Amino acid sequence: MRRKGFTLIELVVVIAIVGILIGIAVPAFEHAMTTSRMQAAAYQLAGDLKLMRENAILYQADLTMYFCTNPTTDRTFYCFELLPRLDSTTGLPRDYLHYNPPTDGEAWPDSGRFSRRDFPYAVKLALPKPFVYVGYIGSREYYKVTFYCGSGSQFRGQPSAYGTVKLMDQTGKRNWYVIVDSVGRVRVSAQAPAS
Repeated sequence: MRRKGFTLIELVVVIAIVGILIGIAVPAFEHAMTTSRMQAAAYQLAGDLKLMRENAILYQADLTMYFCTNPTTDRTFYCFELLPRLDSTTGLPRDYLHYNPPTDGEAWPDSGRFSRRDFPYAVKLALPKPFVYVGYIGSREYYKVTFYCGSGSQFRGQPSAYGTVKLMDQTGKRNWYVIVDSVGRVRVSAQAPAS
């Protein structure tokens, strides 16, 4: 009477096939996860830029976003005005009143009006050179972009500067781009924009 079952050779072949499939699937899964994380960070930034532009138009006040670019360990956040800063005497927004990132050790301003956003998943900023250079506030270096409310010679929603913010993963090999054009439209791309 013959016993039913698998031979040793059959088991070895099945284990080898499973091992090959796992060897192929793990790097592909890792790449998909990194891409998804980079995309989420890029869309977070793009959404905040769009919200800030819309609020500048809605509340008729210029609003500013600051990108922290230095030192390398701090390229993981940006901060932006959600609502205009109000004059303490009149209670009205004033174009010359803006929130600024605090210096070292100081508390952040009103979080309902000035928000700090950290990039998830160890995503970092590359230096956003096209934007306006602010300089150092405390030990951190900043660039900024302001969306105008439409007063003076600027049209509603126009950015103070336009260009591309490059986001990179912790290896520096994978990048996503958030592009602000000259009229204030914001878009996200996996490809570097053409020069």
